[in-house]
Amino acid sequence: MLRNNFDATLWLLLVAYFCVTLDSSILRDVSANRHRRSVLFVKLNASERQLKAGAEKPSIRTKEEDAPRTRPYFSTSKKSYVALDTARFLCDDPESANCANKTSIYKSKVVYELRRVLKESYEENDFYRVQYRDEDRIADETELCRLTRADVRTITWRDSPFDWNEIGRYIPPGPLFRERNATCAIVSSAGSLKGSGLGSFIDGHDIVMRFNHAPTVGYEQDVGSKTSVRVVNSQVVVKPEFELLTASLFRNVSIAAWDPGKFNQSLKEWIETPDFNLFENFKQYHQKYPGANFHLVDPRSIWRAWSALQDKTKIKIIRNPPTSGFIGLGLLLPACRYVHMIEYIPSSRMNGLCHYYDDEINSACTFGSWHPLAAEKLYVLRMNTATDFTTFQHGIVRIGADGPTPSAEGGDCQPP
Repeated sequence: MLRNNFDATLWLLLVAYFCVTLDSSILRDVSANRHRRSVLFVKLNASERQLKAGAEKPSIRTKEEDAPRTRPYFSTSKKSYVALDTARFLCDDPESANCANKTSIYKSKVVYELRRVLKESYEENDFYRVQYRDEDRIADETELCRLTRADVRTITWRDSPFDWNEIGRYIPPGPLFRERNATCAIVSSAGSLKGSGLGSFIDGHDIVMRFNHAPTVGYEQDVGSKTSVRVVNSQVVVKPEFELLTASLFRNVSIAAWDPGKFNQSLKEWIETPDFNLFENFKQYHQKYPGANFHLVDPRSIWRAWSALQDKTKIKIIRNPPTSGFIGLGLLLPACRYVHMIEYIPSSRMNGLCHYYDDEINSACTFGSWHPLAAEKLYVLRMNTATDFTTFQHGIVRIGADGPTPSAEGGDCQPP
């Protein structure tokens, strides 16, 4: 009897052990599959984290007045790495079948990740009071025409209330760009510019656009030295650490500063309630450097660019303003015969770094979190006329033909 009870107990213990082991195995598999959703996810080391607050990326709220523009925070480690080994896709012979295959596979992975982020990053947000109606979409309009028709522009002194208020006195009388039919380069701040050797190619353009406080000194071989215009967001204008009034990189260049305001807000309302009050430093800059070509971007046109994005994206996008890069593209279109966007779409040099000038690792800088960046990049890819090799190996997107860019004023891009 005792022997039978012992055997029964032993059997139950074995069954319980088997079930626990099986459940653990299943849970591990489920967990692994969950984390494998992204082909380009960043692994985190929770014991060693960097805390970064940036101007054009997710940041930490440091002051209560910063709350409206606080971005989601992604903690990362210096030992973090992008799981996808992009070096396996590097190649330099566009005629090689092997290189074409590598490029095609890498492109598919990047596009997959952009689409994944686009689907998973949407969340309801009414801070900017965005009003959008699906029935207003124009299905037959090209992406290039739709963005051109958005008419991203700077404010003039004729725009009320700048035609009578103090700020209007400092708005330059001429346009941001006097050029027409120019060759243009938009230089991102991406970490994948490291080792690119694109400096001479970038400097060969008539207009070179850079963003925020991205430096050139010490990085000329990869990013060039020429800067025609800097597009800066209102945090860079306002916050003392960016040294707008004194830093040499903000001297002797054109500047376009933007702050989004609210969707469908009037300019008068925007002046009263900006995200970051950039107007005082705007005045001080002009007082210190009379004749400077420092402009303010019309916030209404920023939201027209957002609407263009949503018009050409089948699913809902984040109801936050576009990036400086997308705003800059909209500003450049009327001035350019074509635009080369450098490392806006990540090439196979992608190394996980946010910027070529620092060591922060954060996938949100490449694929988006607060801005609708994934939607922007998919939109730009649909406008791209460069080859896949040029885009995904060299990091260069080409927008526009060698003829004049379609004009919203001229009627080339009016709704069908």
